[in-house]
Amino acid sequence: MARITELATARLVRELHTPFVTSLRRTSHVFSVAVRVTDADGNTGYGEAPQVWRVTGESLESVEACVHGPLAGAVVGRDPASGPLSDVGRWLEQAVVANGGARAACEVAVLDLLARASGQPLVRLLGGEAPSVATDVTIAADGGAWSPATLSASGFDRVKIKVGLDPADVERVMAIHRADPRRPVRIDANQAWDLATATATIEALAEAGVPLEFLEQPLPAWDVAGHAELRRRFDVPIVLDESVFTIHDLRRAIEAGAVDIVNIKLAKCGGLGLGLAIGREALASGLRVMVGSMMESELGVSAAAALAATLSPDRVHDLDAAWWSIALDDPNSPYRDGRFELDDSPGLSHAVERVVAPSLEWRPSAG
Repeated sequence: MARITELATARLVRELHTPFVTSLRRTSHVFSVAVRVTDADGNTGYGEAPQVWRVTGESLESVEACVHGPLAGAVVGRDPASGPLSDVGRWLEQAVVANGGARAACEVAVLDLLARASGQPLVRLLGGEAPSVATDVTIAADGGAWSPATLSASGFDRVKIKVGLDPADVERVMAIHRADPRRPVRIDANQAWDLATATATIEALAEAGVPLEFLEQPLPAWDVAGHAELRRRFDVPIVLDESVFTIHDLRRAIEAGAVDIVNIKLAKCGGLGLGLAIGREALASGLRVMVGSMMESELGVSAAAALAATLSPDRVHDLDAAWWSIALDDPNSPYRDGRFELDDSPGLSHAVERVVAPSLEWRPSAG
């Protein structure tokens, strides 16, 4: 293949059909940076880096600076087909500390280019085959405009209830459960509680007969010991999200006995190669894996879905982010009956066609 000659960025802003509210933030839009790589033959590939101030610390401006600075220096001039796929992530990891979203967007763009050149979907390039993956859908921390009945009509079998903003969280979770007792209950506090609050909440829900499929990130990211204590006290699976960015974070959590399920997100770990490594080590250690996404478009979610389909195709993942910015009556939506449909065209072509509008203003790197 030809060498990469250019990286370019463009800003993506997409309005949500319903505000997305967690204990960490409230937003009514997707704000992210699209990354495009181009090789000497004119072939292109695309990735996406979301702005997530309260989780990764990245902004639109920092992603752009990172892509046009050290990451362009690491990628431009290289032939991505000259070695194993994992080389791409290593180039980027050696160029900059942290900046996981920027690195992931560049790596996905390069792998998208390789997949297109080989005529296969991205999931197949990674070694997966599944045509779709199941996903939950989120009920925002303020209740939002969506009732369980509305969500059921949208085809989702699982909901994940955001908590941590309201002292009446327990009553809200109980009401959602009563409206559809067959629906498994997932709750996510996004670090909002301390150990006492988490303990009281789990006890109250148990007393009310609400079965928890899992409890995600109830305590601050640094409190690995607190999560381990919750696992000792209760028979409720603990998901770690913000506590696990790297494979070293995962190992520390496993050693502490603090985790049952790890939520892998490309913008945290820095790319598909690192996501695969974290997921495979988690699975080998007897944990379950859930692939999630930040608030991003279907371009970024499509790459995350390819990772989910490669690691754990039979699990229900957390890939509803793009659903919030797609019209509910869109006949071409990748969401069908509670599943996210993967691209069956080369690379991420369908997502690129839907997200990368001609009106985007691209800023090229020096080639």
